[in-house]
Amino acid sequence: MLATTASNAASAITDIWNSYKNKRTNTELYSDNAVIVFVPSSVGARGPAQIRKFFLNPQFSEKVNSVQEVVYNTVSSNHKLIEEVTWTITFHSDECRWLVPQLDDRFLINATIQFPVTTSVSFDKVDNKIESIRYLWDQASVLKQLKVITDKVKWPVTGEQQVEALRSLQTVRLAGLNAEEADVDHQNTYKEQQRNQFCKLTTPPGRIFGPVDPKDQVTRPVRRAEPTAPPSRNIFTYQPPAERPLVEPSDKLKSTFNIFTHDDGSAVNKLSSRLSNTNITQSRSLPAAAGKPTPRIAHSIIG
Repeated sequence: MLATTASNAASAITDIWNSYKNKRTNTELYSDNAVIVFVPSSVGARGPAQIRKFFLNPQFSEKVNSVQEVVYNTVSSNHKLIEEVTWTITFHSDECRWLVPQLDDRFLINATIQFPVTTSVSFDKVDNKIESIRYLWDQASVLKQLKVITDKVKWPVTGEQQVEALRSLQTVRLAGLNAEEADVDHQNTYKEQQRNQFCKLTTPPGRIFGPVDPKDQVTRPVRRAEPTAPPSRNIFTYQPPAERPLVEPSDKLKSTFNIFTHDDGSAVNKLSSRLSNTNITQSRSLPAAAGKPTPRIAHSIIG
């Protein structure tokens, strides 16, 4: 019984979260005291009405600031949800107060940045509505990519390379405590293993391009597809639900209307020929009128 209840709650939470991502302005998704806050900038809103007004602001428009999101991990339990994503933001204007309030507009115009974001969500235990959403990211990484933090001074800040920690832990560069690269040997070993997996053959060199004796043929490793990143989507804009396919018409309906197709004229010609043959047959079976010759069909009445 408890397992069923937990499963139903998890399913309801997933549905609410997906609905939030498709349309954040829907006030039915939030509890009365819901709070949304972008923690690094302290920008947010409280209450369903204010949250709706908040996300209707032009700063969240696709034409002003495009935000592409890629989801890597989502975990939910006990009316809590944690999600790890990356955001790629392209600034089409000089204003984005929810991300970098009071920043000089010269840093934003036509700039593009990307960084990892962790989202922490709490849901109401009665109605499964959203109680709070907290967005967290490294603001220093954002400022470094916008050139607010320059490379002239060696600040202990990293930029877009933070995204690699989500994309692939096997290839991300790690630094040691003394600022040296900590995993040079690991990187070389990993790359060598990848090459050996796909390129090392048990047959002599050159045999794979020419005829192979069945007795000497060996099984070669099958190359696996390279891992691809999850699909990205634009957030803060309404995402309509997927359209359902229309019900395919039955064969009876198709047969009723197939005589009206005119792609090659075959249906019309068949109908014309059928009517013509019928008229000729009827005219031959009827007796001729006295003193008048029998009429003949010189051409089709349809053609």
